[in-house]
Amino acid sequence: MFLESLTNLKNIIDTFSTTIFVIDPETELTLSPAIKIVPETPSSLISIDDVREMIALTGTKQTKELYFIIKYAEQLSDSASNAILKTAEEPGNHIHIIMLTTHPSRLLPTIRSRSMLFYIKKTNTLSTPPAVSPEIMDYAKKLLVADKSTLLTLAEELSKKKAKKTDGETDSDKSYILKVIETTIELAYKSYFKTKNQQFLKKVNGLSTAYDNIARNGNKKLQLVANLI
Repeated sequence: MFLESLTNLKNIIDTFSTTIFVIDPETELTLSPAIKIVPETPSSLISIDDVREMIALTGTKQTKELYFIIKYAEQLSDSASNAILKTAEEPGNHIHIIMLTTHPSRLLPTIRSRSMLFYIKKTNTLSTPPAVSPEIMDYAKKLLVADKSTLLTLAEELSKKKAKKTDGETDSDKSYILKVIETTIELAYKSYFKTKNQQFLKKVNGLSTAYDNIARNGNKKLQLVANLI
C-alpha cells in the first residue's frame, strides 16, 4: 500500500501485527513503549542475538501495545529473519513488529507475505535520483518502460553484465542485475506517486519477485521476462 504521509501512523501500526515501511530507516516513530533493534552500522548484519529479547517478549502476555522497531531491516541475517518469521506467523496479543527499510526486496519473501507493506511518500525523495552509476540508471530507466517488444533483448543484455567496482558492488554477474532491478523498483514507486498509474505498482510486484528469484540463483533472463510480461 502507498501512504501520502505519516499521519495516523500509529493507528495503522496498531491494526497489524507486522508492518514494513519503505522509508528512511533513521525516521523516528513516536511509539511507546518501543524497543529498537538497530545494526551497528547501516551495512552491518542484524544477528539472531540482536533479536532474542524481542523473540522472548513476544511469547509473554501483554496487556497494552508493545512495539519492536527494526531499523535497516534488510540487514537481518538469515537466522534472525527466520526467527522473526516464526513470530510473525503467531504474534502475541498487543505485539507489533515494525520494519523500516529502503530495500524491501531484500527481505525474505515469506516475511513480506506475512506483513503489510507500505510505501511512504516523501517529497524530498521523489525528486532525488537513486545514488547509482549513470549506466545503472540508464538500464533502470529502460527496464521501467520495457514492453514485450523490448524486454527480451534488454533482459538478455542485462543477464550478461557484470558489476564494476564503480557500481559499489562486488565483481559478480548477479549483483549487477540485482542493482538494476533495485533501482528500477525505486523509480517505479516514485513514478506511481507522481502519476497514480497502477501499472507502476504491477511493475514493483513483478520486479520484486524477479529480484528474489535471481538472488536465489534463478535464471536472470527468464526471471525478468516471466515476471514483467
